Amino acid sequence: MSPYHFPATPEWLVWEHPWALLLLLIVPAYWLFQLRRPGRPVIRFSSLATLRAASSSWSPRVRLILPILRTVAIVCLVVAVARPQRADQSSSIYTEGIAIQMVVDTSSSMFDIDLAPQKRKTRLDVVKDVFRRFVIGDDELPGRPNDLVGTIRFARYADSICPLTLDRDALLNVLDHVQIVRPNSPEDGTAIGAGLALAVERLKDLKRITGSGEQLVIKSRVVILLTDGENNIDEVTPQQAGDLAALNGIKVYTILAGLGRRGTFGQLPVDDADLKRIAAVTGGKHFRARDEQSLTAIYQQIDQLERTKTEERRFLRWGELSFGWLVAAFVCLGVQTMLEATRLRKIP
Repeated sequence: MSPYHFPATPEWLVWEHPWALLLLLIVPAYWLFQLRRPGRPVIRFSSLATLRAASSSWSPRVRLILPILRTVAIVCLVVAVARPQRADQSSSIYTEGIAIQMVVDTSSSMFDIDLAPQKRKTRLDVVKDVFRRFVIGDDELPGRPNDLVGTIRFARYADSICPLTLDRDALLNVLDHVQIVRPNSPEDGTAIGAGLALAVERLKDLKRITGSGEQLVIKSRVVILLTDGENNIDEVTPQQAGDLAALNGIKVYTILAGLGRRGTFGQLPVDDADLKRIAAVTGGKHFRARDEQSLTAIYQQIDQLERTKTEERRFLRWGELSFGWLVAAFVCLGVQTMLEATRLRKIP
């Protein structure tokens, strides 16, 4: 598995040598010494005029800046010895995703409304609605946020309308514009084999690791093939396409949607033997969807069978903060020494 993204969490302060902070007790001891320090020896002169002219004109209160600077220097040195460090906790989310090719029948028979007769929705409209929920998620379907998803449509010919992508908005925008082929048009037909073969072509050379910085590891490659009829274009047979998928380790879930094909005396049953064989040889599963609810239930089953694995790992990065405290200590000592030797010098 590879890292997918790195959300940072709040930082906090830790100490490498917390016992060193006990040295701060030097500060009150130093000030106690300052307050109780005995006076300096006195030298008597007949006249102090010359010494007054040579001595500093600063008041005694101003001279308090010298012990204050020493105190700050001591505190900074003690903190530096204690070695403060910034602990930056981060997490890496490792994801094993799934590459899913949705292969959708757009032949003229998809105009039938038997999947949602009350809503007067065509078979394709129902399929698009359920597929949209499968991708983005809702109360019944959790969504596929970490999976590569692409779309292929087929009638007489197969066409890849959206490449495998993590961009859900682009995928669903393309899906919204998928149209059913008009009856008796040159493009009408049901080329199940061609649609599946194109999906295998798109998946078989897919790298196992996709994205910058090895963001997504492809755990498995899956095709969800949905049709409402039997194959009637034999340029690539369903058997050939199924064997090709099995050869490349691609699992195929097949769905037969609708109540059957229209005949002179009503609905006629559809032979789903080819779909069953494709699912069997690739390690997938075959389903029948007779209405919108059953199609939703099918996608729920596929969602449970093909789950993305996500693992979160936490780690700490340490940032050393002692250097700044050392610099501050030496600055304070330097300023104190300079003032004591110049403007705040004391004679005697």
